[in-house]
Amino acid sequence: MTWSDAIHLYAGPTCAGIPPAADLVVQPPAACGDMLRRRHDTPCTLVLIDGFFDQVRSPWHKELLLLRALGFRLIGAASMGALRAVELDGLGMLGVGAVYNAFRAGRLTADDEVAVSHAPAELGYRPITMALVDIRARLIEEVRSRRMSGSLARAVLADARATPFRERDAGRLTQIAAHHGIALDLLDPALPGLKARDALTAIDVARTLRHTPPDSAPTPPMTGYLQTLLVRS
Repeated sequence: MTWSDAIHLYAGPTCAGIPPAADLVVQPPAACGDMLRRRHDTPCTLVLIDGFFDQVRSPWHKELLLLRALGFRLIGAASMGALRAVELDGLGMLGVGAVYNAFRAGRLTADDEVAVSHAPAELGYRPITMALVDIRARLIEEVRSRRMSGSLARAVLADARATPFRERDAGRLTQIAAHHGIALDLLDPALPGLKARDALTAIDVARTLRHTPPDSAPTPPMTGYLQTLLVRS
């Protein structure tokens, strides 16, 4: 099988603060069918970090399985990529990073742990709200370094969790930080956090594996919905 060492990175708010790299083909966050459009390309590595959801259909499991059957390597991490990698664990998608591992182990279960609102493409998908996994990771770091008590961290996290993800913006998080008397920059959505670190890990893994094609994978059942998606993509 012909193999390309190209790496397509589907990313948006998670990677907003990460400098571009010449060896990556950066794609917007993936919606349903977006990644499937690569099926006519020479198989290569596709890294899923961010994906659309809610009012736009997210990348669908069967389109990812079909891409694997066509010889593509799929790596998921950090956000939507971590969720899909857990759901397709053992079916050929490679998950990496702390967020993926937490979902896989059952320590995290809710999709809104990674959900954020972000600016449009014209503004570089800059994150407007802060993901709960990033808030938790910063609080854990504060506790481990003895700069914060565990009880205070739990109280801050409870307030953040009680705030819908669309409302976890700088204004609301500043209120939470001020209420608990903690440093405001701990809850700054503009600062890269755990998700960004996981994205960098996924990119490093993709670079390490880029020259070698993945193992073969079976073709998923060609359902009516998958056939329709192939026509539309």
